[in-house]
Amino acid sequence: MKHIELRPDRRLLKANFDGYKLSLDPIPVLRMELAEHNRPHRVRPNEQQFSYYHARLFGMQNHLMRDPWATGQCYYVDASGMVQRVHYDETLGRLKPISAVYKLPATNTEPLTLEGDQATDEESKTAGPYNCSLVFASEKYCLLSDGRGTIRVLDTDDRTAGRDWKARGVFQPAADDSSSGFPAGGFTLLDARFLVQDGKKQIHCVMMQVEHHLERKSETLLYWLTLEQQQQQTPGCQKPPVAQEWTLRASRLLRGGGFPRYCSLDYRASGLLLASDKPFRFVFDSERPVEPNVESPAKANETALQEPQAYEKYPFEWHQTLDEVIIKFVRQEGVHYQVETKQSSDGLCVFANGCAVVEETKLFAKIDGDCTVWTMDSEMLEITMQKQAPGVMWPFLFPGSPDEVAGGGGTGDGNQAVDLPPASSLDAALEDCDFGEAGEAEEYFALERLATESHQVSHHISLGSVPPLFSVTLRAGQPAAIVLRQDVDACLWQLQPQAGPDACQLQHEGTLHAFGYVQASKRQQKFLACSPDFGYAVICESERRLFIYKGSYGGAGAGLRNRNGPQVSLGQQRLVSLDDAGEILGICCEKEVTLLMTETALITLQLGIEE
Repeated sequence: MKHIELRPDRRLLKANFDGYKLSLDPIPVLRMELAEHNRPHRVRPNEQQFSYYHARLFGMQNHLMRDPWATGQCYYVDASGMVQRVHYDETLGRLKPISAVYKLPATNTEPLTLEGDQATDEESKTAGPYNCSLVFASEKYCLLSDGRGTIRVLDTDDRTAGRDWKARGVFQPAADDSSSGFPAGGFTLLDARFLVQDGKKQIHCVMMQVEHHLERKSETLLYWLTLEQQQQQTPGCQKPPVAQEWTLRASRLLRGGGFPRYCSLDYRASGLLLASDKPFRFVFDSERPVEPNVESPAKANETALQEPQAYEKYPFEWHQTLDEVIIKFVRQEGVHYQVETKQSSDGLCVFANGCAVVEETKLFAKIDGDCTVWTMDSEMLEITMQKQAPGVMWPFLFPGSPDEVAGGGGTGDGNQAVDLPPASSLDAALEDCDFGEAGEAEEYFALERLATESHQVSHHISLGSVPPLFSVTLRAGQPAAIVLRQDVDACLWQLQPQAGPDACQLQHEGTLHAFGYVQASKRQQKFLACSPDFGYAVICESERRLFIYKGSYGGAGAGLRNRNGPQVSLGQQRLVSLDDAGEILGICCEKEVTLLMTETALITLQLGIEE
């Protein structure tokens, strides 16, 4: 496993950015009321779906799916089971009337209601109903889930023409085959990718399902399916091959104890990128059996409980500052301690009776071997290690290590941030609220790439205690970019085309200046989004309010200067308040327009008209 450190491109950062200035100029808002049968399809959690993961999955789903291959177009599924096309015409400056492009069969549409579905006896035994979901695999194909366990491969042809879509394949679990790897019950589609390999068309898709347990914490299941369309050539015929129905070629299952904040297939669908606070691991693969040593997180925890770790036999405490990590062993009778350091390297090993308790290869990050010092007396062994990358707080000492001692083991006030610089301006990286309440368990997030060939984690990126803010598709056909907080900013990281089968490189594509700072202050946020050109970012609440942040103020703020200093850089903040719109269920951001879908209407914010 390779550890990667994300380093922003300083050319894309603004050291002189002085924040956002509130603008009171009105934004043109157009509203299109929806008929009752054209209102968005909405399923609410049932009695079996009451976990936190269910609440997040149902409450945070974006029901308005943007088409990356057609600017100004997005789609949603209405209450009658129709896939509706929403098209903003730039020449007219308004939305065209919605048009239906596909109709789910009657057996799937009958249970769909605005108030929510009641699970049948069979669904109660599995995952229950979910909301419909739609993902685009290419400029011609998309996948549609009815929320009850069925996937449809739809041929959309030229979507800019608004033609009807046609189903080319229907997939659902077999009643007599529980080992096929296909999910039983409802699920939500997360990502899809269209590939052509060895002359065969393939669609890889990832879907999520929450598995709730009464006696332990809920788990998340990720199903990775490979659908294939073969070409059949009639012997002796000179005509082109005829495309056959899509078939299920392979299925994989990943299980984890967390909730994925980001999920995307890489360019060749040879790996899956996942960001979560808990690890995900392969537990099933129909093509390549998962090796016994590749265990699920739940099984790994059970094994860890059965076999005591070295630090449990020989306990120690550790704490850290911005520059150092300090480890303390209380000496025990009959235990011989030995410290081995490698000069001019990052090496450190601590042995107790010949058993390695702290190993150099398992530390979270590298240390400076030349600056490592240790002292030992009759009561205690203390080791002070210098970080090679100062200023980075380690979420753990090594995987599975004891938790860090609060307050540095001796400050007395229990405040882990005593050595942090004061946050008096936007230049400060952290505030007290970033550390949570006293006694609250800290969550640490990581972005990992899981390779389908080895079923192992090939690359690991530590994200610290701040989860990914959101994801956005910058260019059609590319994996979604992940947006991460960097100090007060929000940086957009785009996966680069792979030079090898197991390559993983993220490039800093753009920056939303001070967006991480303003986002942290909004306590009722639901959707976070930005335009594909990073021109503006949006914080959308569940109802009524929408905050828009533009990186530049425009002509009005271009000449602002400090009295005795250089020219300052200001952004623009806009506030939009929607009356009697109901809950906001979906958002779609284009370059000069933002589309919103509420329970009863489609709303257009014309951001480009003001300029």
